Amino acid sequence: MHELRRSFAQAGLSFSAKLVPMLEEDPSHQTERRGCGYTQATRFLAEFINCPRSPDVATDLSLFADWSSMISEIEQLARRLIQHGWEAGWRRAAQAPAELLRGLESDGLSLLIGLDQKLSELAKHEHSFEARLLFSMIVDIIDGTRQALPVLAPMPVKPEIGSCSQAEEFFLEIAHGKIRRGGSVNLILDETGKPLLIEKMNLGESHSAMLLSPATVNQVTIPPGGLFALEHAESANAAAASESGLILSLADIQAARFLRLTTLAVPPEIRRRAFSAQMDAQVRLNMVSPLTTTLDDLRNSSARVLRSAA
Repeated sequence: MHELRRSFAQAGLSFSAKLVPMLEEDPSHQTERRGCGYTQATRFLAEFINCPRSPDVATDLSLFADWSSMISEIEQLARRLIQHGWEAGWRRAAQAPAELLRGLESDGLSLLIGLDQKLSELAKHEHSFEARLLFSMIVDIIDGTRQALPVLAPMPVKPEIGSCSQAEEFFLEIAHGKIRRGGSVNLILDETGKPLLIEKMNLGESHSAMLLSPATVNQVTIPPGGLFALEHAESANAAAASESGLILSLADIQAARFLRLTTLAVPPEIRRRAFSAQMDAQVRLNMVSPLTTTLDDLRNSSARVLRSAA
């Protein structure tokens, strides 16, 4: 049993029937297009992440098998909590002042408070690096992060840009200074002027970007190595152009949709453990150094691009 599935089940939080075979690396998820179960699990979480963390819509709870039947009840309770002054609605109910909860006592409220307590306890468990990435996103889906990180405007409508498991091929090449003929690379800078996203154009699908530093979408923290689809603002105005593409600010990005985690999201030494069949495929397809390339290689490549525009 997958370590995360085991620890959540022991806490009385069994995962959705859709997520379980992904975590267990069912062969149906180890295909050329899907990559592997771990990759599919991050695609599955992306469906939740790309929706707002609404205080009175409780569909995020369908992550857990036993909560799906209670969503309507929880949403009714959420509206009452909001009326009583708890703006987060059903989220973080354990943190609401006791006097605010007076008169709202119910089985649903007890379950919500218990959910928060269980997530807090689970955070203390020892998990592998790759499991912690999933755990952090799951907790943020339920509670919403309050970390002070760059915020990416969400893209509610799914774009034509896909999340094919071969997207890494181009980013691995970019990390080693190779940009195929006809392609270009844009950098999106954060408020401090550091590269936050590196976007490929005319390399496979255009407007596909890799996250270089943590950022949030709909109050969920996405770690470096996250794959995004980007939409540029109509008013986007490149601050500069490099020899390989445009230099844009975060304000030039109209919307961003989280697609999945890439294999670069984990260190090389555990990549095969985390991404199993997908890593085997990258080696078989002769991608550029998939077992040794790091995000730092991509960051260094981005820094070179930025210097060339100075």
